[in-house]
Amino acid sequence: MSELDDVLRALEDDVGARASEDERARIIAGRYEIVDELGAGGAGRVLLVRHQRLGKPFALKLMQADFSQHPEAEQMFHREAQLASHLDHPSIVEVVDFGHDADWGWFIVMEYIKGEPLSRIIERDKQLPIPVICDVATQLADALRHSHHKGVVHADVKSDNVLVVAADGEDDRRHWQVKLLDFGTAQFGSEHAAASVPATRVTGTPEYLAPERITGGPPQPASDLYALGVIMYEMLTGKPPFVGEPSAVLEQHLVTAPEPAGARRGEVLDARLDAILDKLLAKYPSQRYSDAEELIADLRGYMDALGLERRRGASVPGPVFRADERAEAAVAAFDALRLPIAGMRRDGTIVVANSAFARLLGADVDGVLGRSVKSTFVANLNSELADDLRVVSLNGRTLRRDLSIVSDGRSTTLRYVLAPASGACGHCVLVLYPV
Repeated sequence: MSELDDVLRALEDDVGARASEDERARIIAGRYEIVDELGAGGAGRVLLVRHQRLGKPFALKLMQADFSQHPEAEQMFHREAQLASHLDHPSIVEVVDFGHDADWGWFIVMEYIKGEPLSRIIERDKQLPIPVICDVATQLADALRHSHHKGVVHADVKSDNVLVVAADGEDDRRHWQVKLLDFGTAQFGSEHAAASVPATRVTGTPEYLAPERITGGPPQPASDLYALGVIMYEMLTGKPPFVGEPSAVLEQHLVTAPEPAGARRGEVLDARLDAILDKLLAKYPSQRYSDAEELIADLRGYMDALGLERRRGASVPGPVFRADERAEAAVAAFDALRLPIAGMRRDGTIVVANSAFARLLGADVDGVLGRSVKSTFVANLNSELADDLRVVSLNGRTLRRDLSIVSDGRSTTLRYVLAPASGACGHCVLVLYPV
């Protein structure tokens, strides 16, 4: 289930009431009004919908009627929703709801993003500038780092499944934001992948399949990194390393070394970029990067060596403050506040906290960062904490509650304020103080 499922359900009223024929023709699950059709594929349609209560647009994916009769297809649809809902990353399209409608069948609801598939951009522009290629690859590698850390292997990384959004409406390609989407064939990694996918079954797109997948191996992080190598090659040259009949493409992945990207591009590439590409496209997983983190380090090192500007808003594991006098003063002031304050992501992960908040949890600041606020006493006091986090991050509302604490026969009221945030503070800021 989506992490926002409870919020969306809470905003409904009388969902179980019988809808009119007109409503059934244009409204899904009693709350999603169809606005337009965004696209269709072999197994599903994607619609632009508007949530009737929130007034907010979403992309809704419907399972095709023909596939809804197959239990295996239904299981894959369920798995896509389950796996994607585990992820919360700026370069991964967010799943916000999942369910079944008696008239429309199974559906998945995702954030709606106005963007263009990377494959279409490559088809139009042929070869992208190297700074753009490095920037896009770094964003995708960071998305895979997050996904793999959560135990999820995408298993169908390709340029068709990468949406490109111009940040703040700018045309400058150095300010692109990319979004990885379509977890329809995704699997839990390692031992889960081996158990969930038969060894004789091969899923994915031939041009992006790693050799070990072709020979029947289960999806693994190294396979996603191979596919990312194919996308880099495609951005450099205009086409994947191997194209043609599927059977011939699969055989080439197994036995043929790709033509050097520089030769196909028509220019001599920096040896460091060639080395990154060669390592990604190695035939054996053991010869590739050990993980996405290692790839990110090489990409950023290469960009720094060439003096290429890091993209604005680049993903970082935690809050980072500039080490100048003003920033240090701001950090010191934040930490000196007597009110307990913490910033957290919408899933409750604490990304920044002051000493007062840490003391409230009986720990130091370093011991608080990375913990979930849902595992603290705050969740015991406020049973609606998870819903509050979702409402604030989705709607930008500020919530205030008075929480009662009874100890040794004495009652104390604690004021709880949860406000929207951004940047290093995550999605929400929580302030606590006695009333």
